[in-house]
Amino acid sequence: MINLTNFQRPQRYVGNEWNVIKKPHQGKIKICLAYPDLYEIGMSNLGLRIIYGLLNEYPDIVCERSFLPGSDLIIHLSQSQDKLFSLESKTPLSEFEVIGVNIGHELNYTNFLKILDLGGIPIYANQRADNIVVVSSVSNPEPLADFVDVFYIGEFEENSKIFVDILKNCKSKPERLRALAGQEGFYVPSMYNFYRKANTYFFEKKYPDVSLPIKRAYVRDLDTSYVPTKWLTPHTEITHDRVPIELARGCPRRCTFCQARDVYFPYRQRKVETVKRLVRQIYETSGYEEFSFLALSASDYSHIEALLDEMYPFFLKHQIGLSLPSLRVDDLITVLHKKLLKLKKSSLTLAVEAARDPLRNRLNKEIDIKKLFEAAKVIKHLGTRRIKIYFMFGLPGEEEEDLLAMRDFVNKLRSESGLMVGVSINIFIPKPFSIWSDQKMETESNLNRKRQSILNNFSRVRNIKLSVASVKNILLEAIISRADRKFSEVIYKAYSKGAIMDGYSEHFNWQIWEEAMADSDIDYNDYLNNTSDNYPWSFIESAKVINSCK
Repeated sequence: MINLTNFQRPQRYVGNEWNVIKKPHQGKIKICLAYPDLYEIGMSNLGLRIIYGLLNEYPDIVCERSFLPGSDLIIHLSQSQDKLFSLESKTPLSEFEVIGVNIGHELNYTNFLKILDLGGIPIYANQRADNIVVVSSVSNPEPLADFVDVFYIGEFEENSKIFVDILKNCKSKPERLRALAGQEGFYVPSMYNFYRKANTYFFEKKYPDVSLPIKRAYVRDLDTSYVPTKWLTPHTEITHDRVPIELARGCPRRCTFCQARDVYFPYRQRKVETVKRLVRQIYETSGYEEFSFLALSASDYSHIEALLDEMYPFFLKHQIGLSLPSLRVDDLITVLHKKLLKLKKSSLTLAVEAARDPLRNRLNKEIDIKKLFEAAKVIKHLGTRRIKIYFMFGLPGEEEEDLLAMRDFVNKLRSESGLMVGVSINIFIPKPFSIWSDQKMETESNLNRKRQSILNNFSRVRNIKLSVASVKNILLEAIISRADRKFSEVIYKAYSKGAIMDGYSEHFNWQIWEEAMADSDIDYNDYLNNTSDNYPWSFIESAKVINSCK
């Protein structure tokens, strides 16, 4: 038994949080949800919480959790006979029948391999006799296809019963994989032939009863879908230490750059009564004093005013803070500022994306910039000291004036609001399933030049907190997001050379990835410059369905 007190932040591994679920293993199907990042990141993930609670609702299932350990425990596990374990029972990962991994970011792929390795599970799917590795939240599965037994494409709540029934009724791994491959939302790479010929990707079924194309599964009714109300309450600080309540999934808008809108199509909303019930139940079982009303655009929720009106007395009585992410300016200037005024620690985030009208119009980003600066006069009365603004660069049709305009925009906002302004500037990636997935990625040299121009311009701006994305990190994210199955070889080689925690600047090493791609004879520009309508992810049906929506 590992003495956890010998490692930094042992609370990451104890597993005795308030509302933790512990079940006996005997006679049950054992599943471990392994999140490929540190505990404080993984416990901030709503999807992990939903699936953990949902699977434990089934009497035949025991579902536990594991996370990527800190560097000190990684070293210990790598140099000893001990294996990575689940938090609830300290069972090694290799003893679970199913290991479910939610991978929401491409720079976590080597973390995923590390978890398998530390847990005593063969990294390559074709080398596993019994364990089934299921991966979700991946838009383009192909770069991980060699390592994954099953991908779940879509929202798991919709098909959790099908998944559990197959595990119960099919006893062997081959039987389970064959049964899952015929169900909506489940993609089993070993059941398909995949190849590229004359720059065209081909996908073929090995068996007549498996699905092709793969249909993305989604929840039809958010009001009846599962939400954990006995909220797991950590004993240590986590990254987003608040309770996110989904108001809606999807987005009614069609911003050209946005992947999330299409991945979570169609747009669905929860009723006000449902949201109120969830807030009250979770508060009563956890005592959390910070909530967030979650949606791609919270102010697009058609009942936002009624919801805030009805929740006001409860929030004020219990001194509950509220966060509304990605507000639209129109709503801020009209009614929402009055409703947010008295709430504890309310915070505001505005996704502007571009500082000039022509580029915003090209993005299909509907913002009246004049109203935003009117709103600046209102924001200072909201009881918050800070507002966060999101921009992007490297966009199709972008001009030098768009880069310069960011500084002027922020200067004006800061002076008229009297607030600290946080500025986050990211780099555009033509991600799978976005409207602009057929656009070329900006060249690395141009991105470096533009980034330096932005930094130079902002060097003279005071009282802001500036974050500008690193070009190399974003370049790798773009490559992986658009790569094909051959890239599995690169990921493994990079992992073998020491790549891990690539999402953290202090760990990221571009040279490792560059060497791995060279060793595999891959020119990553082939992925970044593909502007055809044939991609490694074209076998997933929602690409055509979503992009044809009005």
